[in-house]
Amino acid sequence: MTGLGNYSRTLVETLARYFPENDYFLFSPKNTDNLRLNSLRATPSVKMRFPSSLMKIIHPLWRSFFIKNDVAQLNLDIFHGLSHELPWFLPKNVKTVVTIHDLIHERYPEFYPFIDRKIYTWKFKNACRKADVIVAISEQTKRDIIEFYKIEPSKIQVIYQSCHPQFYQNTEGSESNIFITEKYKLPQKYLLYVGTVNERKNLLTIIKSLQLIDNQLDVKLAVIGEGGQYFQKVKQYVLENNLESRIIFLKNVDFKDFPKIYQSAQMLVLPSFFEGFGIPIIEALWSCTPVITSEGSCFKEAGGPNSIYVNPNSPEDLALAISRVWESKTLRRQMGMRGLEYVQKFHEKKIGKEWMELYEGICGRL
Repeated sequence: MTGLGNYSRTLVETLARYFPENDYFLFSPKNTDNLRLNSLRATPSVKMRFPSSLMKIIHPLWRSFFIKNDVAQLNLDIFHGLSHELPWFLPKNVKTVVTIHDLIHERYPEFYPFIDRKIYTWKFKNACRKADVIVAISEQTKRDIIEFYKIEPSKIQVIYQSCHPQFYQNTEGSESNIFITEKYKLPQKYLLYVGTVNERKNLLTIIKSLQLIDNQLDVKLAVIGEGGQYFQKVKQYVLENNLESRIIFLKNVDFKDFPKIYQSAQMLVLPSFFEGFGIPIIEALWSCTPVITSEGSCFKEAGGPNSIYVNPNSPEDLALAISRVWESKTLRRQMGMRGLEYVQKFHEKKIGKEWMELYEGICGRL
C-alpha cells in the first residue's frame, strides 16, 4: 500500500497497457484484498502466481529459494526483482533485472535496527552482483550503488518512476474536488503531507514550522500516512502543544480520491532527509500543486527547477517557504504550471518505452 507497491503496480500496468503482446507473470506470497490490484486482475496479459498451500506457510523461503521452480516451469525470458532483491538459483537461461530504489540503510544507518541493516545489505548487494542489469530509480541511487557496493557504472541504468495515470487528469476547482474536501472534512486551504510517518520522512519538522507561522494565516496540515513509534511521537507532540485544530490525520483514504486531495491543497510539503526518488513529488506536480521539499538527495531530480528546496533540519527555513507560497496565489499558479511542464518527463508512456527497450536489449531482440 506504500511506495514499493505503488511503483510495482504502476510499472506492470504501464507495460501491460503499452505492450500487451507480452505475458507478465506476477509472483506474490499471498493473494491480498488490495483493491489497487483489480485492474491487473482484469488484464489478460497479466497472470498472478502464488505459492502452494505448503509454501504459503514458509513464503519467505518460497520468495528467496523455491520460486526458481515456478520460473523454470514457466520458461520465462526475464525475471525482474521489483524491490531490491533476486531469488537464488534461478535457471541460467533466465535474464535478471533488479530495481534498487535507495540505499538509505547504508547512508543513514541510524534510522534502521542493526539486524535490518545487515539483512538489507546482504540482500541488496547480492542482487546487484547477480543481476544482468541493475536499474536505479534516480541518479542519486546510482551514485550510492557505486559508492557502497563498488558496482561498475556500466551495469547500472537509471529509469525514473512514473505515477498512476489517474493523477494526469486535473479537475481543480470542480464540484468533485469540493465533494472530496467535504468527505474528508478538510478545510478550504491546507498543506499536504503524503508518506509513511517515520523519522526519516521528518513530519515533525513541518509541525514545528507551523508553530512559527503567524496565526493570522491559519495554516493547517493534512497528513496521509501511518507509522509506528515515530507516528506516536508526532501525535503526542501535537497534543502537548495544543495543535489538534491545525493537524488533520486522514485515515482510510480511497486511492481514487488522492488526485483531488492533491489538487485541492495549497502545496505538498515533504522535508524528508533522504529518498530514493519521491513519488508524492511527481503526483503533486501532475496535480499542478506546488512542492516544497528538501535540499540534496534526489529531490531536484523529481521536483525540477520550480519547486522550493529547504534545509530539512530547519523549521525556520520551512516556515518561511510555506508562508511565501501560502500568501502568493501568483507564485502558486506559476509553480503549478511550470511543475506540470517538468513532470511530463515522467509520463508512463515514456517510462514504459525505456523499460521495454531494456528488456528487449538484454534478450538480444533489438
